[in-house]
Amino acid sequence: MRIVLTGGPHAGKTSLAREFERRGHRVVKEAAIECIAALVRQFGPDGARAWRAAHVDEFQGRIAHMQVELERAAQFGPGELCFFDRGLLDGLAYCQIAGQQAPRELLENLPHTHYDYVAVCELVLPFSSRKETGRESSLERARLIEQTVFDVYAGHGFRTERLPCISPVAARADLLLERIAKR
Repeated sequence: MRIVLTGGPHAGKTSLAREFERRGHRVVKEAAIECIAALVRQFGPDGARAWRAAHVDEFQGRIAHMQVELERAAQFGPGELCFFDRGLLDGLAYCQIAGQQAPRELLENLPHTHYDYVAVCELVLPFSSRKETGRESSLERARLIEQTVFDVYAGHGFRTERLPCISPVAARADLLLERIAKR
């Protein structure tokens, strides 16, 4: 079963993915974080933000390419759960917010994309911009992203539900597993 963990920045997606990985489930890492980390190593946090602002199309193209590759490489057996820290359609949402055309590779792979369940993780509050990571955001932008990814996945026919932010992360993971089991 293919399950997407998505939402705005600072929604606890990666922490939730790590919890599922700790429990022995297959997890596909977030392509955007990997791309940003590579840019931060190359340019530093401020330089990475500047590069992304100056090369929006190329940045989204890199993310789409990596996401497609990560999803193709995901190996899991029948009945096993595989959690995706964001999915391919997150790129569509980000492009929609930026008012830009989605990368060709994303559009070409969209018809072949399959997820069984999409959990839109609600934001973790109080909100942190995480400027030091090179992936800075504001609370307003994070809320916009949260709503847009929900709308994009639901609009493409994927079963999409909001996952409330509850602590500890293990309780949030348990809640999601209960919802999946009820499907």
